[in-house]
Amino acid sequence: MSGWRASRAGRVLRAAGAPHVTIACLLWFAVLTVWGTLVQADPVHGLHGAVQRFFHSWFFLAGGAVPLPGVQGTSVVFLANLFASMLTRFGASPRWLGLWIVHGGLVVLFLGGILSRRFGRETTLVLAEGESASMSVSETQWELAVMTPGAAGGRDVRAHDLRALRPGQSLAIPGAAESVEVVRVVRAASVPPEAGETPAPEQVTEARPAGDPRRARPAVVLRAAGGSSVLLGEGPAVGMGLGGGGEAHLHVRRARLPLPVTMRLLDFERKFHPNSSIPRSFSSRVEVDAGGGPREVTISMNRPYRHGAFTFFQSSYMDNPHGGAEVSVLAVSENHARLLPYAATLIMFAGMVVHYLPGRRRT
Repeated sequence: MSGWRASRAGRVLRAAGAPHVTIACLLWFAVLTVWGTLVQADPVHGLHGAVQRFFHSWFFLAGGAVPLPGVQGTSVVFLANLFASMLTRFGASPRWLGLWIVHGGLVVLFLGGILSRRFGRETTLVLAEGESASMSVSETQWELAVMTPGAAGGRDVRAHDLRALRPGQSLAIPGAAESVEVVRVVRAASVPPEAGETPAPEQVTEARPAGDPRRARPAVVLRAAGGSSVLLGEGPAVGMGLGGGGEAHLHVRRARLPLPVTMRLLDFERKFHPNSSIPRSFSSRVEVDAGGGPREVTISMNRPYRHGAFTFFQSSYMDNPHGGAEVSVLAVSENHARLLPYAATLIMFAGMVVHYLPGRRRT
């Protein structure tokens, strides 16, 4: 029985590690790259829509009906193929050491991509000259912010991730005698034009998801003692009286991400091509305070600023119609696995050196 199991397991591993599976995965990666590049030029989908559909998905529907693997799903198949190939086709003698190292580097490379996608976050930091911020804003994720009066005339904010809210869930409001119940969460809301920014609950329906996730506007229907209310994304806040005479405000907004630094924009500079209004380059001179005292750094188009797992890129800028302070737009990437591709490259290079060392028997 054990021999039969071993033989059957061996056949499965050999089939999973077959070279034609490797070739099929590599060809499908190429198809997805070309397909996604073409789709991102479509104004309906755009860059973010193409990335979400092809590169950040496990599967997607072609033509709305045919399921096909995305980059994430194909990466898992490719990893399984690598492991199976290493177990069934590689020997244990020293002459195989280089190939073991090279394939180990490939495994690290693909794991780095999967971890970056799973745990990485992309946000935006918009700063006007003279303005400081220690939080960035997501373009695709939303939160329900509960703002209550705080100490010294400030306010306390308690944020609830919209993805974690469930119908029937109760939300405690600090200082309020009663909690608020979540009736419904709409990921992409459709509201008739006549309803305005304060629609009735029955006027909010689920819309077809936009190709570009940045265009989707969510809505949350809440029920309190005074009745039901609808909170639209980036719409007006809903007030709620508190026991001490104050008032809480509930607002659906784009999710905020705390940064490990406080950044202040000192000066934004842009240069144009001669005799045109086309920007040639733009850069931001910022003051960064990470807790050890402020220091000045310059973030330009090809010169990002890195702090731990965070990378700040000069993304764009905004014109001030009133001629006031210039506004810089920085893209913020949080990726705790960003060093894995570099490590994988070094591992594969070391494996090739070992494999092709003079005097070693080649395979």
